[in-house]
Formats: sequence, C-alpha cells, structure tokens
Amino acid sequence: MAEVLLEHVGKKFGKVVAVDDFNLTIYHDEFMVFVGPSGCGKTTTLRMIAGLEEITSGDIAIEGRRVNNVPPKDRDIAMVFQNYALYPHMTVYQNMAFGLKLKKVAQQEIDKRVRQTAEMLGILGLLKRKPKELSGGQRQRVALGRAIVRIPKVYLFDEPLSNLDAKLRVQMRLELKKLHKKMGTTSIYVTHDQIEAMTMGDRIAVMKDGRIQQVGEPLQIYMHPINRFVASFIGSPTMNFLDVHVVKKGEGYHVESKGFSLPVPEEKKRAIAPYEGKEVILGVRPEDLSEGGENRGAGTLKAHVEVVQPVGNQIYVDVKVGAHNLLAAVPPQSLVKTMEEMALNPRLDNLHYFDPKSELAIA
Repeated sequence: MAEVLLEHVGKKFGKVVAVDDFNLTIYHDEFMVFVGPSGCGKTTTLRMIAGLEEITSGDIAIEGRRVNNVPPKDRDIAMVFQNYALYPHMTVYQNMAFGLKLKKVAQQEIDKRVRQTAEMLGILGLLKRKPKELSGGQRQRVALGRAIVRIPKVYLFDEPLSNLDAKLRVQMRLELKKLHKKMGTTSIYVTHDQIEAMTMGDRIAVMKDGRIQQVGEPLQIYMHPINRFVASFIGSPTMNFLDVHVVKKGEGYHVESKGFSLPVPEEKKRAIAPYEGKEVILGVRPEDLSEGGENRGAGTLKAHVEVVQPVGNQIYVDVKVGAHNLLAAVPPQSLVKTMEEMALNPRLDNLHYFDPKSELAIA
C-alpha cells in the first residue's frame, strides 16, 4: 500500500521558513492536491517527498519506509514537471524508455510498456518524433507517459498543466483523472489553480506561508472553510467579505451594516451569541446572492448596479450595497442593467461568519 506520511516536516532556506510543521497522511490510491498561492511551500513540499530537496526537520515515509536520506532514484516515485523536462535530442520513444533502461528493464518489456502507454495517451503515432516537433499538449502527454511507464508507487505532479491553453487544460484534467482511476496509484498534485484543485482532488490541502490551513474533500472545504483565507481562496469568483455588527432582536440575532440587516439562521444562533454588540466578518459567495423581486422583505439587499459582466452561463454583477461593494452571480436571462437598482436575496443558510481577530470561522 503506497501510503505517504509526512510528520512535522519543515524546510528552511537560511533564515527563511519555506515549510513549517507539515503533517499529512496521503492514502494509497488517493489523488491529493496541494493548492495555494505562489510561495506558499507546495512545490518545496513535493520536492522533499521526491528527495530533490533535503528536509530540515521531521520525517517522510513512503509505504512505511522512512526515506529522509534515500536518494530520489531509490524512492520509487515518478515526477512530472511544469516545463516537461524532455530530452530534446531523443525521440518520444527514447524519452519514455529512458528511465526503464536505467533500471535495466528487458528491451521487450520496455517496448511493451512504451507502446501500451503511448496508445493510452493517444501519442502512438508520435513515437519517432522529437520534442521540437510536438505541440505543448503533445509534449505534456509525453512527459506523463515517461512517468506512467515506470509504474512507480507514487506519482508527483508539479503544476503540469500550467503551460497549456485553457481548453486543453480542461481536457487534460479529465484525462489525468481517468488515468489515475485506471492505474490506481497514489498521486500528489501541486497547483495554484483552485478550480484545478476542486475538479481533480480526492482531497485538497490548502496551504499558506508554508503551513497547511485545511485538508478535506473539495466540497467540504468549499462549504465549510475553516478560516477567511480558505474561504477567499477556494471558490470562483471569490467570496465577498463585509464588516458587520451583531445585534440581538427578540429571540434571535441580526448582522447589520449601513444599508442592510440580515437575520442569523437558527442553527448559527448559539455560535454567534458571544459576539452580540461586536463586529464580525460576514462572508457571502456571489452564487449565493440571487436576484429578488420588487417585494423586499427581511434579508433582502437593496443594491445599486455598477458593472454588468456576462460570462455565458452566468452574469457577474458588481453592485453597491450601503458602503459595501459586492459581486453577485445571476442567471444569464437576467435583465439587470448598469446604473439601475436591483434586489438581492442572500441564501441565509449559506452565509459564513468569521472572527475579525483570528479570522477563524464562527461555527
């Protein structure tokens, strides 16, 4: 069982802490995604698993074997890099076969594996070509094929799709997921693209400043972000954040700011009660702001439309509510127009509340 275990792993470059107390178990057959902004330590963590970076502290184990001092070639991993890292003087066949030849695999077995993998990736007709004769998408398939033929315990992917155009990137995400299901090998994937993380990962580890912020299934993290950073990073377009005050009204609570007052759902009353008379951060996703009618009841926002952005399946609407700028996502059939008034109805059960000091979610 190719389980990867990281315990209290840290990495320093001089006085700079790149990765700090990283703890995670990646299960056999799992597709784990490390996601976060540039400089958060995700690629450094991947390179430590590969053995390309020495760890400063902690332990890394693959299949129950401590590999801290094991050279990369002896860890039984295969890595796919962002820049493909193909040998320009070799043909596609030679690039794919190179690692197997180093391991002294029999030529008949090499030929079998290379041709089977090339057929699976749709590059069987490209085996005699050199990298300079290939498109970006074809080079990416060759880089994937070179890793796949080795049949390692763990695949490591370092932003392998970032150099592809948007359409090809979507196609390759799907193909990678299909390959993972077919091969049943543990995979660790690094990306800064939260959509890529959401669509590909069995689980996601969201990172910031060298630390894990939250680990979980994509929808779990989307629905229940642990703090403001995760809430802002996961989801597209990003979540709206508003500074509001908690006010007690009768048996319940409202969150209020200039221009609006929203009731707190019953299930959140106990968590929000300690903040009575204090400020909290309200989070609302654009897709949780629906266009309302003329009858504005409790929980309806009066909004002034500033910018309308049609994107096909939705219309993004930049609005002003009181002193706040918000982004709403409404259906494409909406008749909303710039400089007009509109009513927005937040889905109250989907609102998020965060402590203004710790920025942790108020559960």
